[in-house]
Amino acid sequence: MKIINGKWQDVNEDPVDNFNVSELLEIGKNVQALYGEKITYDRITLMSSIRRLTSREESSLAYLLEQEGAISKLAGY
Repeated sequence: MKIINGKWQDVNEDPVDNFNVSELLEIGKNVQALYGEKITYDRITLMSSIRRLTSREESSLAYLLEQEGAISKLAGY
């Protein structure tokens, strides 16, 4: 799920409907569990992206996040 032009869409860019609403609800539940009421577009995007990772990609991301300063370097800070 992602927000495109202010509207929720699935990975095929189809709008939310009865067939994909459960994915949206799960993302919402996960974002709220992690961030409480401090929900932003970036946090929704982050959670949606994490959900699409393979096990190997998830392990690589976890490793990268553990490296002090790695995210800042990648972001150009």
